[in-house]
Amino acid sequence: MRNLNQKDSGKTSNINDSGGNNNNNAKINNKNKIENILGLAKKAGAITAGTEPVIDSVRKKRACHVFVCSDASPATLKKLDDKAAFYHVPVTKLKLTMSELAHCVGLSRLTAAVSLTNKNFLKLLELTEKSTEVHL
Repeated sequence: MRNLNQKDSGKTSNINDSGGNNNNNAKINNKNKIENILGLAKKAGAITAGTEPVIDSVRKKRACHVFVCSDASPATLKKLDDKAAFYHVPVTKLKLTMSELAHCVGLSRLTAAVSLTNKNFLKLLELTEKSTEVHL
């Protein structure tokens, strides 16, 4: 697994909620922080949600990072990976389901992927990663 602050564009990495710690509180707290940061980014207009809109934002070079839910289909994951690799955008697979990801960005429909369009929110995730030892 790679840390979020490493520049390894186009490769999918998995999130490790426990950060080497088997404490369930650490899992819940870290998951909530990621959900909160994605929700804050949505309110600021720095999120693109949905597979096709995310691919469009990557293609138009607006996306700085792509997040994919854990239960996305292999075809969707491959499509996002290929497009992101071509445009050198990092992809992270979260341990959130489609419904959890949609809920944290305020959508009523399911969504398999979101992209951040503002690098400052990516910095917030790096601070979260450092403070809770989460490897994205």
